[in-house]
Amino acid sequence: MNFLKKKILVLYLMLLTILSGCGLLSIGIENMNDAIFSNPKVVKNKITNPVRDDVKLSALWVGHSTVLLQMEDKVLLLDPVFEDAIGVVMMRKTEAGLDMKNISRLDHILVSHAHMDHMSLKSIGDLNELFPGATLIFPQGAEEFLPDYPNLDMIRMKTGNSYSAGFVGESKIFDGLKVTTVYALHFGGRYGFDSYLWNLPGCTGFIIEYNDLTVFYPGDTAYDSVAYKSLGNMFDIDLVLMPIGPCRDCELLTNFTHVTPFGALLLLDDLKADYMIPVHYGSISYRRDPDIPLYALKQLINDASLQSGSTNKQSYSERTIILDEGEQFIFKFMDDKPKPENK
Repeated sequence: MNFLKKKILVLYLMLLTILSGCGLLSIGIENMNDAIFSNPKVVKNKITNPVRDDVKLSALWVGHSTVLLQMEDKVLLLDPVFEDAIGVVMMRKTEAGLDMKNISRLDHILVSHAHMDHMSLKSIGDLNELFPGATLIFPQGAEEFLPDYPNLDMIRMKTGNSYSAGFVGESKIFDGLKVTTVYALHFGGRYGFDSYLWNLPGCTGFIIEYNDLTVFYPGDTAYDSVAYKSLGNMFDIDLVLMPIGPCRDCELLTNFTHVTPFGALLLLDDLKADYMIPVHYGSISYRRDPDIPLYALKQLINDASLQSGSTNKQSYSERTIILDEGEQFIFKFMDDKPKPENK
């Protein structure tokens, strides 16, 4: 992007943030200089073969909330945002940790909501060209901000963002892979002011089930003990791709629209999940170091470990997989077999 175009786009976003309140304005001012003059940190030695035939379950953290997920022969991309300037005005601290061209195949694209740091129209447009026939799955309300992508099968799903709905929207099955929309305590909309002033619908979490695997991606959400305990009783969750930021008081539960690191640990327990990978931190500065949520999470895990004892097999440290941008963790290979019981 040339310098003049950057300035015009930044000014446009600044106008939007002025209209949407002083909080977003201050974030925009903080990021404006970086968006014009800086470049993100380069990720060295990016993985060039992230999709593998021998994998049963793996996750590659691209950065922010973007994750490449493989469940046996199914490949999914969650909240794809690959460009350096997220929402134009917010320059990433670290570039996307995966080159889109190195994804050899892709079955499904899941978008949790239309906010610019989760739904990049450019990234989806690039995927539209690279992976014709893939499904684009999004919550009802997000279609207001989506253009037509002729090569993608666009699937709108109802949300379950109420107690009366039992925290579940609807389920759809795609060649054996089941996607269920579930409760998220967040907002729809796209530009900030439309989200917070008019409380537009269009956000969701996703439960993804395939064979004996279950992965939960909450999207953006605040903590709700009733909702997530209910979901933990409904589903046997192997892995949660857990948002942990931004947060002002990261060691406390109170946070308006995003779960804090402390809330993430409570949520992990409520869901009774085996593992979590923290996401939604590290890329964007929200008036603080973008890695503060991770520092807080590590401290909370360390404190909990000291209190419960390091021999606790269900400790948070053993259930938490912390990745760098571009790092892939393989939970299971296809030839993994149950270990025989001791006799």
